Amino acid sequence: MEPTRPVLSSKLWNTSPWGEGWHLPAPYRFLDLRGSHRQIGEALGLLGPPFRRPPWWPPPPDLAFAKACRQQVARWHPALLDEYEGYAAAQGLDPDFLWQQISRTFLRSRPFACSAVVWREPGGLWVGRNYDFRPVQQIRDLVRLWPRDGLASLGMMGSVPGGRYDGVNEAGLFVSLHAVMADTLPPRPGIPFHLIPRVLLERYRSAEEAVEALLRMPHILPMNVLVADPHRAYVVEVHPAVVAVRELEDGVLAVTNHYEHPMTRPFHGHRDLGSSVRRKERLERWVMMGSGSPRERLREALSDHEAPICGHRPGFTTLWSLIADLNHRRIEYALGFPCRAPFVMFPWPGG
Repeated sequence: MEPTRPVLSSKLWNTSPWGEGWHLPAPYRFLDLRGSHRQIGEALGLLGPPFRRPPWWPPPPDLAFAKACRQQVARWHPALLDEYEGYAAAQGLDPDFLWQQISRTFLRSRPFACSAVVWREPGGLWVGRNYDFRPVQQIRDLVRLWPRDGLASLGMMGSVPGGRYDGVNEAGLFVSLHAVMADTLPPRPGIPFHLIPRVLLERYRSAEEAVEALLRMPHILPMNVLVADPHRAYVVEVHPAVVAVRELEDGVLAVTNHYEHPMTRPFHGHRDLGSSVRRKERLERWVMMGSGSPRERLREALSDHEAPICGHRPGFTTLWSLIADLNHRRIEYALGFPCRAPFVMFPWPGG
């Protein structure tokens, strides 16, 4: 079977400040892929650089653990196994080796800095989100997928092949990941963290369905997962030992890199949560006390340098930002610092 080729929508870039075609500011790319998951995996393998384990990743687990994680993924979204078979074939990799690399059992100790907020206003729910990491992360692909076996989606992929850190699907569901530094148990097989958004975006249509899945799904690492649709929003605080859920309060729901729920907070131990708490409180203050349209409030919140929410330091750099109007199915990405980069609207997936 011939691998699918990236399909460029010229309409997508007619109003782009970067011009038409593939001319996004390096190292960002836009990939528009459709077909079976096997074909999508082959295309990702052909379009991407040779796979190398990034230096900030921890050593891989043993093969038995990776195979057990693959079995868990097969229960929740079996088509993803086909995608990784296609990617491995295109890259000339052993699929077992690939699963060992992506089944990460811990994150290196460092403060994380991703921030997001949901705000309910009379027209519906809006979401603002910043993704922060070190600039050494050079794979920053905005991917629109049209899988034959799943819902269409649009979102950002980083260093993990086939992974997703945030995005929306054709039904109006939004998902974003926020790493949490917490005490953990000896690792147990589960869904690799970067595949959680893929499972949710391709298989579920509402925030409530996504929450139900997260409550049943086996997890490897501590994470906050924000899920929202045009009507409801939740932060699911995931720990391998327990999963807790927070809901909108007074029309606002913010999430950064710490737990808030009494069931999960003890796992922080004695870690300093000051930066994460300041960002969460600053986001809430911006949307509740700011002025202007929802879009303008969110843009200003995501550009805040006091907490800071918009990061410019080498270890705390905002690599991309997004604003989504879930009720009217509109999403904009800023590729770079939200205080400087333009927010550009992208067609909603599946349209």
